[in-house]
Amino acid sequence: MPTEKKRINITVDDEMYQALESLSQKKQKSVSGTSLELLKKAIELEEDSYFSRKADERLAKNQKRIPHGKAWK
Repeated sequence: MPTEKKRINITVDDEMYQALESLSQKKQKSVSGTSLELLKKAIELEEDSYFSRKADERLAKNQKRIPHGKAWK
């Protein structure tokens, strides 16, 4: 049965593959499953970094702020 998931193909050097294989064995997962887990974490970190920068930019502006409790009424 064909899958509806998209596939990607990447090439890694021996050192990276050995690291992925070692981590996969520790987690008792496949190399591809471990790679997918790491990609998800990397994307989440990128998003966190982006939103942190945006928040810092907004805080740097001298604007009127609304208290949390008032904003969520």
